[in-house]
Amino acid sequence: MRYLTILLLGALFMIGCKNTKTEDVKAKEQLMYQIDSVDKQTGVQRMKSWLVEQEIVAGTKHYQLYINRIPSDSLPLVKSDMGTFSDNVIIVTITRQDHSRLFSKTFAKRDFSSFLSDNYLNKTILEGVVFDVEKTEKANGNIILAASVSYPGSDLYIPFSVTITPFGKMSIDKDEDAVDIPVTVGDSVESSED
Repeated sequence: MRYLTILLLGALFMIGCKNTKTEDVKAKEQLMYQIDSVDKQTGVQRMKSWLVEQEIVAGTKHYQLYINRIPSDSLPLVKSDMGTFSDNVIIVTITRQDHSRLFSKTFAKRDFSSFLSDNYLNKTILEGVVFDVEKTEKANGNIILAASVSYPGSDLYIPFSVTITPFGKMSIDKDEDAVDIPVTVGDSVESSED
């Protein structure tokens, strides 16, 4: 399932990139989900930082999208059977053709907390945010981003859709294709849906 997630997000990333060589996209895709470093003293694992800059189209308007994932030492560490991990923050900035700012926000997994149990939040990280070309094409001028909050080092995640209107307003929804995360050994993950 992790492989499927990486392929899906990688495909969305590749489709959304303009004027980028295929080799560059594949290299960035591989780097996006790799562990960058492991602290030799504490064993804390950090994902690679990455920055994506791409021109996107929503409706008839063109925008410049910047997505920057940064491992954060200020957020609580996440411990799992796979080790101890640093969580990530993801900075999303969207500018209009005239270079004025449409949207800017630093995302952390707490931004998705209304959809997740406390137990799930304590054991997961904000893994990624990418431009969702397919959903944006059907969104009547809105920009749709795909985000995932996942158990680090596993293929268990919950996908989200982040919608940004042409006026810069944002909403977050659990992706309609999301399935409930199965309970793993030692966990009691509860669904946030009733």
